[in-house]
Amino acid sequence: MKKFISILLAACTLLVPSTSFAQAIDENVLKEHVEIRDQNIYVPTRNGVQRATYEEAIKIDKFNKMGLEELTGSYILGDYKSGEILEGYNIDEVRAMASTSKLVAVFVVLDKIKDGTISRDDIVKIDHECSSLTGSTYKLKENEEITVDDLLKASLVVSGNDAITALGKHVSGTKEGFVNMMNKKCKELGLTNAHMVNPTGLTDYSIEDYNKMTTREMFILTRELIRTHPNILQLTSIQELNKTDREYHEYNTNPLLGVVEGIDGLKTGYTNAAGRCLIATGLKNGAEDGSTKDIRLIGVTTGSKGDWQRYSASRRLMEDGFKNYSYIPVNNLEDIVTKVNIEGCSEEETNVYPKEIGTALWDNKTEISTKVNIRKNLKAPLPAGEIVGEVSYYMGDKEVFKTDLVLTNSASEKGFLFKIQNICENIFYNIRNAA
Repeated sequence: MKKFISILLAACTLLVPSTSFAQAIDENVLKEHVEIRDQNIYVPTRNGVQRATYEEAIKIDKFNKMGLEELTGSYILGDYKSGEILEGYNIDEVRAMASTSKLVAVFVVLDKIKDGTISRDDIVKIDHECSSLTGSTYKLKENEEITVDDLLKASLVVSGNDAITALGKHVSGTKEGFVNMMNKKCKELGLTNAHMVNPTGLTDYSIEDYNKMTTREMFILTRELIRTHPNILQLTSIQELNKTDREYHEYNTNPLLGVVEGIDGLKTGYTNAAGRCLIATGLKNGAEDGSTKDIRLIGVTTGSKGDWQRYSASRRLMEDGFKNYSYIPVNNLEDIVTKVNIEGCSEEETNVYPKEIGTALWDNKTEISTKVNIRKNLKAPLPAGEIVGEVSYYMGDKEVFKTDLVLTNSASEKGFLFKIQNICENIFYNIRNAA
């Protein structure tokens, strides 16, 4: 009987897989299932932009149904050209910045390149502190030598904590000295709530402090950075860093790059204090027929609880921004603004036109109106090009453009000889304008 039971137990052992083997099968099956990327939307992954998995699509659909206030701690959408804030939530609340504060550090570095203090071709020798940093890194090794240009790319594309710290030491000699330069830069920009404690944005638990500023100030910082150093967008739009000689290959941390058309920057961030953050920017080109002009938007989201919440919120903020806002011409030089009565003129009414073409930021719904002011006591004769008043263009109650009103043809006095003179003057005036 005992022999029979032993044989039976042995048979059962052969028939039933071991726990570890069964677990391995389950993990392989799960892995294979997760990697089925067949959904009709594209998302950021560790291997670049790819089609979403079914599970990812479900998450995105869930978060797309939530308001931006539910997905973020704060957000802002602003126009780069005018600096106008278009949308916002909690924009004046001081927020932890995490790695988005690397933009302050990079601003200082680019300033020093611009004034000739350092060069992009400078060789930086990596010290022990930089090589020991954790979090997002460029995997720099102690005594490794690398150019300033490569360190800039690593700081912006993969958010290298080691890279930005090495840059700071190269500029100032010490990390502490560089942080002082960062704070000075913030003061120069008028960022009164800004407070920098390190180049990386990591929380310094030894002093229980971190880099911070308001979301409005993040917008101001970004706008000034792009205005002062527009070439930064050539770095932030790099899709991946692939350095075979260093056995390093990572994709840009920006989840919107390659997903939302026109996005070319700028910087992600994450710490426990900050949540998931993103400072994004992109350019929407104007229409070929001239009905719209180029527009660059800057969007900032902070405090998202997870990567997919940040992705959904920032994508919606930028895509809706590009749909809802555009720069449009508010007038045309050939458009008759109004007709005026000129005392003693051979014509009963004279057409007047705008002197200049103006553009305005439009929300695609507000009606554009005009307000005309004509000079008093207009008397013939008046030459072509004479300013006879001004016109203001309004979007709602806001004046968006103002220009003079002019005559494109001279206003002659009544009588045959004056009409002949008027014709000749108009011919010469139009020839000069055409030249």
